Amino acid sequence: MTDKLNPPQGDVQAALDAGLAMARQQAVDDAQSFVVLPAGATVHSLEKLCLQPLRARGTVSLRDMRSFIAYIRDRSNPVMELDSRRIYGVVTPKPSFRCVFNDHGTAPVAGWRDDIALFDCPLSEEWQRWTAKNGVKMDQEAFAQHIEDNLPDIAEPTAADMLEVSRSLEAKKKVNFASGLRLSNGQTQFTYEEQVEGTAAKGRILVPEVFALGVPVFEGGDRYRLEARLRYRIADGGKLTMWYDLLRPHKIIEDATAFVWKSIEAELGCKVLNGGITA
Repeated sequence: MTDKLNPPQGDVQAALDAGLAMARQQAVDDAQSFVVLPAGATVHSLEKLCLQPLRARGTVSLRDMRSFIAYIRDRSNPVMELDSRRIYGVVTPKPSFRCVFNDHGTAPVAGWRDDIALFDCPLSEEWQRWTAKNGVKMDQEAFAQHIEDNLPDIAEPTAADMLEVSRSLEAKKKVNFASGLRLSNGQTQFTYEEQVEGTAAKGRILVPEVFALGVPVFEGGDRYRLEARLRYRIADGGKLTMWYDLLRPHKIIEDATAFVWKSIEAELGCKVLNGGITA
């Protein structure tokens, strides 16, 4: 007598096989379809057994504008590209451009949006060094060292003049500063006192109030003029603190990004959309 609560293993497998055999694709309309499978059944893709993927997918990251443009050109498809390819660009929070090869096309055509070329405009080492210290208060020795280490980036005054300023500050790191005075010639005059053989001696150091940098914004890009304004504070006891404020660096980034933006549009003959995709 067969136990109905515990049927033979063969009967269980037969029932499972019968259920799986009933699974089939159901056409709902011209745009959608689905497959009904019993609980516990697994769908396996056989794409990995093919000689090549069934479609392109993945994200490629490029390090410069020319490589980004060249890659998009290599992937060009005269038949479909203009309808499904979209290029997006943003300036903030960080300049970047994204080409989605299988984006949504003309309605109602939809794309997978997972075949992407990405160009995150890499900031140059020079730009990062100067912006990292923007507004950072330093003692005179650290300030002088920063100027000397990055001397090639200073366009005005001359490198020789800025080197002299740097070495003067380093040489007078043990003096007591009394005052700072802005002169009509665009310089700041610092007055100090120091002990020389037991006698108090006074001296002066001239530092430009404004100095101009010439640095690339992006790796391998053109150099841009960027002004820096000297700031200082003399504390009780004559200790000098110095720093600089860069003048509107965000506008320089906007200009550098606009150049890349227009170059991509001109080279590829398409419109770069302001924005991006989130899903």
